[in-house]
Amino acid sequence: MSNGYVLGVLATLGILAILAFFNPVFMGSPPLLLFLAAVMPAAWRGGVRAGFFATALSTLVGIYFLVEPGYSFYVAETAERLRLLLLFSVGALLSFVIDRLRKSEARAVRTTLDRERQLKSEMAEHWETEQKLKDGETFARKVLMSSLNGLYIYDIKTGTDTFINAQYTRLTGYTLDDLRAMSGPEFFALFHPEDQARVAAHLEDLTRIVNGDVSEIEYRFKTADGRWIWCLSRDSVFSRDPDGAVRQCIGAFLDITERKQAEEALRESDRRKDEFLAMLGHELRNPLAPIRNAVMVMKKIGLPDPKLSWAGDVIDRQVNQLAHLVDDLLDVSRIVQGKITLHKTTVEVAKVIELALETSRPLIEARHHELILSMPEDPLRLDGDVIRLAQVVANLLNNAAKYTLDGGKIWVTAARKNGEVIISVRDTGEGIPKNLLPKLFKLFTQAERTLDRAQGGLGLGLTIVQKIVELHGGWVEANSEGPGTGSEFTVCLPVSGAAFKPDFPCKEALN
Repeated sequence: MSNGYVLGVLATLGILAILAFFNPVFMGSPPLLLFLAAVMPAAWRGGVRAGFFATALSTLVGIYFLVEPGYSFYVAETAERLRLLLLFSVGALLSFVIDRLRKSEARAVRTTLDRERQLKSEMAEHWETEQKLKDGETFARKVLMSSLNGLYIYDIKTGTDTFINAQYTRLTGYTLDDLRAMSGPEFFALFHPEDQARVAAHLEDLTRIVNGDVSEIEYRFKTADGRWIWCLSRDSVFSRDPDGAVRQCIGAFLDITERKQAEEALRESDRRKDEFLAMLGHELRNPLAPIRNAVMVMKKIGLPDPKLSWAGDVIDRQVNQLAHLVDDLLDVSRIVQGKITLHKTTVEVAKVIELALETSRPLIEARHHELILSMPEDPLRLDGDVIRLAQVVANLLNNAAKYTLDGGKIWVTAARKNGEVIISVRDTGEGIPKNLLPKLFKLFTQAERTLDRAQGGLGLGLTIVQKIVELHGGWVEANSEGPGTGSEFTVCLPVSGAAFKPDFPCKEALN
């Protein structure tokens, strides 16, 4: 909990220093919403209280150091009050949301891990007991010695169990007489309708099983009191007919219902998180349009007071920044939920890069970077959504421009190697620590990167890049020798008319 408060204080002070340093660039109106970068990690580490603390601290720091008249808690302009209110409101909402998501995920993960540890312990004890038995004992003897599993002998020709142990009766509620009274179809009906096809295929496989081999299956089974339980069964040959055909199988099963419920709870938690992110993005987007329209009306009418005109420009810039953040949030939620649709056509890579540069060139030129393009002489084509692919390259170019000091170099290279299209964006920027490379494309990983948070945003850009590339059947990876050495992002995509290979041959081409 205390780590959340400390993280909130350090992140707030860091963002304050950055905003104060760049205050002349922002013409005395720095983007206060960047303080949300301090609120989110504080709430994730320390909960809602730490998030509220970071929100309040960011608001107070903004009032005192960044809002005119300066070094005072008095706010003179109405526009500044609205900006501060927006910062406090969004920060409080994010604190509450992140705290709820963190707790829900933590509970589901703990439940799953606890149950998995218990099952692993039980399975380890069971198999350890089997290994200690003498080599001359039969497989049936080994299984019957176990007290952890329900045991049964299943007759393939009659379609019912011919032997069960006490553990089987305790878990299912059926005695051997109950099962013998059932016909084959009646016994088969005890398996869940959605699992019966898999069970039938499993039983068919048992007729061809080799002595000593074990066949495994998970299924739902109806107990005597009408409940459905999840079972994990392992079957092996028990006896054969004179002609060698498998007659009976001996099996052991575990009740894994709690594990399945925990896994479902975790999936449900993840689904609710995705739905909430989508809902949050839409709800945040709704008030942006009327605010933007109001600013446009103010500009068309014209404001005689220069301060009012300046306030309108501030609101316009802040709304555009917030709209960009919301667009990233909506893109991620659509991609994660599988709601994004690609409009694929045969496109030239040169066109993709051209569209990306239209988006990124203003930022590159503002930072006075040198842009070096390297394109093949022959047309290079691929099957894809030109707008989404341009979004991928533009995101990588924007990152390179933002994380490279003024006057740096950015290389954009496109080539065909081993039958794949490779697009590379390399820079002379600040580089990436080695420990962050494996998790760089995960959601919210950017919250741990000082240089990412210093530049603003929610840290979703690389996640969007990875998801779009994967939807095109490709792969993206990042490379850097560490801080101060620059970085390189490489996108590999199948050429037009080719299927992407799962062994990812373009990794070899990069070496």
